[in-house]
Amino acid sequence: MPARNEGRHDYLFAQLRRRMAESGEWDRIYAQLRQELKECGWRDDFKNRSKEGARKSEGITFEALMDTHRPQAEGEVPQAVKQNIKNMIKRYLDSQIEP
Repeated sequence: MPARNEGRHDYLFAQLRRRMAESGEWDRIYAQLRQELKECGWRDDFKNRSKEGARKSEGITFEALMDTHRPQAEGEVPQAVKQNIKNMIKRYLDSQIEP
């Protein structure tokens, strides 16, 4: 039964993402995320760390570089940014789901 639920969740997520994209909400939330990450310095830190990693590891692929830095970068996203984006998504979901 878990595989069946997992498939349903994947389907619902895909439908939700499609609706968000069609309405422009996906782009609006993404733009807000980019802006907040830029303002708090997270984006520059990630870019600089990635550049340094690329310099130290000659011949490294982009995918390998991302695999190396992604976990730390995701962990360093400020809690306030995460909460704001979650709230934006929640407001959208609340507006789409009938009571």
